This record gives sequence, structure tokens and C-alpha cells, in this order.
Amino acid sequence: MKPIKKIKVLAAAGAMVFALSFSGCSLFNAYAGIPGLPDNAQSFEMYDADSIDMMLIDVGGRTYAPYGTLKGRLKDDYVRECLGYVDDDRNTRIYSLSEDPYDDYIVMINTKGVMEQPQFWRAFDTYDEDIFTPEYIDSLEYEEWGNSGSYSEMKEFRINVNFEAEDVMELSMYFTVNGDDGGSAGVRNADWSEMKDDTYDLSILEIHLHDKYDYSEPFDVEIRFTVTTMDDRQFDLSEVYTGTVRLGDEDTLTLTGNATDGYEIR
Repeated sequence: MKPIKKIKVLAAAGAMVFALSFSGCSLFNAYAGIPGLPDNAQSFEMYDADSIDMMLIDVGGRTYAPYGTLKGRLKDDYVRECLGYVDDDRNTRIYSLSEDPYDDYIVMINTKGVMEQPQFWRAFDTYDEDIFTPEYIDSLEYEEWGNSGSYSEMKEFRINVNFEAEDVMELSMYFTVNGDDGGSAGVRNADWSEMKDDTYDLSILEIHLHDKYDYSEPFDVEIRFTVTTMDDRQFDLSEVYTGTVRLGDEDTLTLTGNATDGYEIR
């Protein structure tokens, strides 16, 4: 990254070291839990951009530019896969992010660095777009990104389901979007206990529409439901939800019935 950009990164790193000097913390083992270099690891070369005052790097067929730094502490489950390393430095590694389903970001981590914060780079083909961004990424507001925005809560069409039913362990939905198979989703209690007297939500997320439809526009949905009971029987409900919706919309349904008489959603 060119000197004008390094000022911001070093300032963040300096502030972190200042804080550590009072807390007694050490970063020597901060990255022990993240993946190591793969076999036959690939080197990715940084290069000067011709049109902007930033360094660039090409990874996985996309071009990335510096974007931000880390809010808080890097957790092991933030990173998904080690993709390789930078130039000839096998300690400065590039990772994909587990909460970034579109791979719009990569993170560079110096696994031996004590004074260096992880650096998040953003795919430059998202310039001037408003994109989903994991909430732990803190933009450094480089002017080269212009009006490129971000949001940390994935857009969705939500169905809130009021449970007035008995003997239910899980509620699943299978949906189409504009006539095409869209996938499935389900909801249950974490301890597999009976679901009752509460409201649960099922969602069609923007990721279900990604690279298929313009999800700023309305889309047609058809949704079918299946109930799994506490004794592991399945009931396919006869009711079918249909409608034209947008991401950001929500609707409310009520599930009634039991394992003896069957179930109804309305």
C-alpha cells in the first residue's frame, strides 16, 4: 500500500500496541487457531494501480483493494480458508471469510506480526455498490472507495410463524423464486425440545437470489411447509404460501394442530 495509505494502517496498529502495553496482552499466539498454509500454497503479487492511488492484488479471478481494519479481536471462526501468501512473505497470508458468502472481501494477516492489525481488502468490482459486510470489518474510509457502502445484516424476506401447535420438533420450508427452485430452510430449538407458544421466523435471504435475480426488485415466491414431530414423523402441509414480495418485507402465519390430528398453517 502506498505511503499515503500506510499512515492510517500504522496509526491503527500503533493504537493497538499502546493499549497492549497497559493490558499486558500478547499477540504471539493470536493466530494459533486459524488455518495454516495449504500444500503447494500460491503466492499472490501486490501491484500498483494505474488509475487509483492504492495497491491491488488479484485473488480467485477478482481484484481487491485495501478497505478496512478489524473491530475488536480476530476470532478463529472469522476466517474460512487460507488461500496463499503475499509476494515472497509466507507469513503474510490471505484468507477468505466465513461470514462473507460472496467472497467480496479477503483478509491479510501477518501471522508473526505483533504490531500489525489484520487488513481487509474489498473486491473492486463492488465499487459504488452497497454490499453485505461482516460487522467486524471497520472501513478506513479511503477516498478511492467513493460512495461504496456496506451493511452488516443480510437482507431477507421473513415469515414470522406463531406456534399454537403441539408435538413439533422442527418446521421446514421449501421454496421457489420466480418459478425456480430456491432451496430450503428450517427452524428448531437448539436443544431439540418441543416448539410451542412462541414465534419463530423463517427467511429467504439475499444469498438465495445472488447471481440469479436483481434482488432490488420484487420476486414471486411459492413456499411449502413440512412439520417434523417429536417422535420424528413428518407431515407435509397442504397449504402453500404464494405471493410477490421484496427483500425487507415480512409476513406472519400461524401453525396449529398436533401429531394426532395433523397440522395447518394459515
